[in-house]
Amino acid sequence: MIDMVAQAMEMLQQAIDWVLIAVVVGMVALLLFRTVLLRLSPFGWATYYVRRATDPLVWPIAQHMPDNASAAPLILVIATLIGAFFFKWMANDVLRSLVGLLYGVSEGNVLQIIGWLLYGAVAILLVLIIARIVFSWLPFMRDGKLMWTLYSLTEPIMGPFRQIIPPLGMFDLSPIILILLLQFAQNAIQSVFGIR
Repeated sequence: MIDMVAQAMEMLQQAIDWVLIAVVVGMVALLLFRTVLLRLSPFGWATYYVRRATDPLVWPIAQHMPDNASAAPLILVIATLIGAFFFKWMANDVLRSLVGLLYGVSEGNVLQIIGWLLYGAVAILLVLIIARIVFSWLPFMRDGKLMWTLYSLTEPIMGPFRQIIPPLGMFDLSPIILILLLQFAQNAIQSVFGIR
């Protein structure tokens, strides 16, 4: 039974990988299409619809770069790649901790259960922090209930880091340091509880 659940988790992990690949390829294709259309026919109907779809993503980045707004699509592609990388990393950790927890329960190993619970809790916290960072870049997501929920779940741990590490210009480095510390905590949990 547990092996079937583990196989289902593996299939879910592969599905997540394919969705992330589709999102990255779609974003790159859409922004490349936008660039080509803007150069060939900036006032055509196709350009209008492509700009209408991509401007909500490109415009907030371009506003922060008034001297070089044309680089905003490239920065959006890089942000999409980074977001996909982190989401894949966190999804793999969450699914791995669920499978490890199931094996720990089936074997009756209390230390393994506690280790995988702690590891999974840190993985979920990492997912929430990264989701908050990524969604804060999207202007249409900033004022929604999802962003409010992410803020209320992550601010108790992110707030103190923001007070310790001040932002550098428009960049807030505290989430990056927090992510690195949480990754270190996961490695420590694996080492202390002997889970792999």
